[in-house]
Amino acid sequence: MKRIDLNVDVAEGFPNDRALMKFASSLNICCGVHAGSPDITQETIQLALDYGKRWGLHPGYPDPASMGRTPITLENARTYLESIFIQVRRWVDFAQPAYLKPHGAFYNDTAVKMPSGWEHPPKHEETGIYLNAFPGVHSLGMLLRLHRLPILGLPGTAHVIVAARSGQGCFLEGFADRGYRSDGTLMPRSQPGAILQDLRTIRTQVRMLATQVDSICLHGDTENCVEIAETVYAALSDAGFEVSAR
Repeated sequence: MKRIDLNVDVAEGFPNDRALMKFASSLNICCGVHAGSPDITQETIQLALDYGKRWGLHPGYPDPASMGRTPITLENARTYLESIFIQVRRWVDFAQPAYLKPHGAFYNDTAVKMPSGWEHPPKHEETGIYLNAFPGVHSLGMLLRLHRLPILGLPGTAHVIVAARSGQGCFLEGFADRGYRSDGTLMPRSQPGAILQDLRTIRTQVRMLATQVDSICLHGDTENCVEIAETVYAALSDAGFEVSAR
């Protein structure tokens, strides 16, 4: 039987974490800054250990008003990225995660598409020069190297390149409950169609993505997230996949 991971964002202070854990094989645990709290983070890590679930750190920008979904700027870059380093160091010291997955705007700011027409994979030196323009990408690479963590990230973006350059692995993921742009990146949440809630649409998207990625993601803050989790799990099972961490 084919295997695929199902990862879920948890520890953000929403009420369905335990219900979602029944379906998930990996847990992206909020570090208590963009949402949730340090107490919730610690409790959720312990739950992951108790349930035998693979888990990773899910650090986000220190902007709880937008739940870490406001993009980085030149003015806030230092504050935001220093917070990310502190978050990861704190929880790596508490328990050893299996991977790192950026949250929200940190994810989107680092899921940089490479210029079209470049050879694949791009040459090392031209890649470095290009990605240096994106401060979050450089910091992400440092985090992976410092803590020897693979990344759970978006195919066809700097996530893959940073993982390779840092000498760490990359688990490729697709999103069950998010709309995509034509270039394979995620639609901004402000645009119509960015958040998927229709179960038939989600089921179709999951079946398509499952052949292209290592893991399927769904969010724990979506209104009908438990129903979505049930649908995703059933869609994968019906397509001949065993939901399991790789």
